[in-house]
Amino acid sequence: MGVFDLFGKNSKTKQNRGERNEKVFLNQPSNAPLAVFEPADYSEVEKIIDALKAGKNAMVHLNKLKPETANRIIDMLSGAVYALDGGVYEMQNNVYMFSPTGVEIM
Repeated sequence: MGVFDLFGKNSKTKQNRGERNEKVFLNQPSNAPLAVFEPADYSEVEKIIDALKAGKNAMVHLNKLKPETANRIIDMLSGAVYALDGGVYEMQNNVYMFSPTGVEIM
């Protein structure tokens, strides 16, 4: 069982990425902070994890990265979110929302 299995991500999800028409609702106070990141390389993961530890939601755009680097970042952030009892949601292709504990993404 891999990290993605904990968040409901599997090989079938990758094939259906562009077919989602779901709406995302954040069940949180309206003043909860959102930090937006577009990392240029793997070394910026620490900043994203620090934002999650501070209780912020993190929107992460991985469009400019090589697929191997993007996968490494997703793996690291998925582990951090799991440790923080949070959640992860793929908003669109290569754009992810990571949330700390107490924020429910429906």
